[in-house]
Amino acid sequence: MDDMTRHRSDTTVRRLADWINTFAAAPVPPETAERARAILLDTLACALYAATDAKVAGAIRTVERLSGDGACRVIGTRLRTSLPLASFANGVLIRTLDLNDTYTGPRQIGHPSDNIGAALSAAELADRSGADLVRAIRMGYEIYSRILDLTNPDSPWDHVTVSGIVASAMTGWLLRLPADRLGHAMALAAAHSATLGEVRVGHVTAAKSIANSVVAQTASLLTLLAADGMTGPGEAIEGARGYAKLIMDGTDFSAFFSEGKADRLMSVGLKQYPCFALGQGPISAAVEMRKRLSTPAEIARLKVTVADTGPARLRLRDALGRVPNSQEDADHSIFFLVAVAALDGRFGLDQLSGGRWKDADVRGLIERMEAAIDPALKPVTALPSRLEAALAGGETIVIDRPVTPGNPAMPLTWDEVKDKFRRCASGVIGESAQAAVIDAIERIDGLSSVRTLLDRLVPGR
Repeated sequence: MDDMTRHRSDTTVRRLADWINTFAAAPVPPETAERARAILLDTLACALYAATDAKVAGAIRTVERLSGDGACRVIGTRLRTSLPLASFANGVLIRTLDLNDTYTGPRQIGHPSDNIGAALSAAELADRSGADLVRAIRMGYEIYSRILDLTNPDSPWDHVTVSGIVASAMTGWLLRLPADRLGHAMALAAAHSATLGEVRVGHVTAAKSIANSVVAQTASLLTLLAADGMTGPGEAIEGARGYAKLIMDGTDFSAFFSEGKADRLMSVGLKQYPCFALGQGPISAAVEMRKRLSTPAEIARLKVTVADTGPARLRLRDALGRVPNSQEDADHSIFFLVAVAALDGRFGLDQLSGGRWKDADVRGLIERMEAAIDPALKPVTALPSRLEAALAGGETIVIDRPVTPGNPAMPLTWDEVKDKFRRCASGVIGESAQAAVIDAIERIDGLSSVRTLLDRLVPGR
């Protein structure tokens, strides 16, 4: 390879490649490793739970039609395919039911586990150890969160755009690309991963569910191309028409490298309910409220108040959020989520897949609801919320959620994550396989090959 194909050592992508190698080589703090294990198990729970979903089945059939023999498994199936297609399929499984993790930063909310599917596939292809996978997850979460912390929450670009850089970094590191090749992989991904914010507004469609998966698939393909000599623009990030200028509204990307708060993986929350992050606290409040009522017909008016975050501004100014007409719509409608939880005293996937948003009692309560943003609800990273019900008899019930359950300030315990995994996996793999997966993740630092873990996720084994 001649020098013309190499990035200068002072370009941002080359500087980022050097940072990745240094960060990934550093010792992983015990509390970070423990949290990474919980996130990995939670992520696999989400993937297995979605394995029987009809929309996911369609995506898997498409992948199967495109596949020959491949080295990478699709979670919860017997299918093997290529690295890019496995990254896509695993990402769809992880994301579709909106049950995977949430990073709530000072400016943006996102879902870094969307990229664990790509990391698993790359680790399988390269036959990496469990410890390597944990390092890749820690590094990927750090890149994801640092970039989101610099990005305008009101940008017209969807937040999954960041995953191009993240997935190529995780994949490239696991494939052990040298720094110049890793730089080219990230440059290519930065140039080709922009995703329209329209996927997350209006009547939400399945385009939202596959958005990150498409980015991760593209990034995986571009990383393989970079490994074989494909070059990317050296100033893909800092250039006049580059990522920082166009995607990040001119933000100085060099702030990414500022030292300070480390291991943003510790700032990731895990969900209790299959819906968007903003609904988690209000749903839990609505479930509690229902216990205090003899009948939900008592509710004359219902008000939901949330903190001032980008997703809150995006969803509450969208009038279509009051009238969901699809499952994807419903799991992003604060009105539907609170209404159905207040009526039924619970919230689960069956209410989404069963089209509960069409029912007259749900629509009637939505008509008596309002939702608002209160800037006084702090800190926004805890996703605080409040539910106020004015009852027909004149009484008012107020339930505050200063912290959304599952948020890092009120995290799920390891035992709670294991319970979630068993519930989600029960329709796909048996109890002995579930126990084997949990055991493998508990001992992941000593796992010589990630292939062992993925083998245990195959149905019927």
